[in-house]
Amino acid sequence: MTNARNLTNLSTMSNTEFYNEQKWCEQCKGYVRFLMSVNHSYCVDCGGRVRLFNRDDDTRFADTVQRHKWQAS
Repeated sequence: MTNARNLTNLSTMSNTEFYNEQKWCEQCKGYVRFLMSVNHSYCVDCGGRVRLFNRDDDTRFADTVQRHKWQAS
């Protein structure tokens, strides 16, 4: 019964999050849509490699994780 319920939930889920996902492109200087390969992701506009965050956002994210990691244990 649990498997049937999970399949029903999956079939009704929207894929909009997938299509709206963005990563940072250093060449374009902004968050862009991207194509993903096995090892890297690439900007759909310029073809450059992209990463999850720009440097400032990466630092902020790491600081937030450090401040709140005690809550996860």
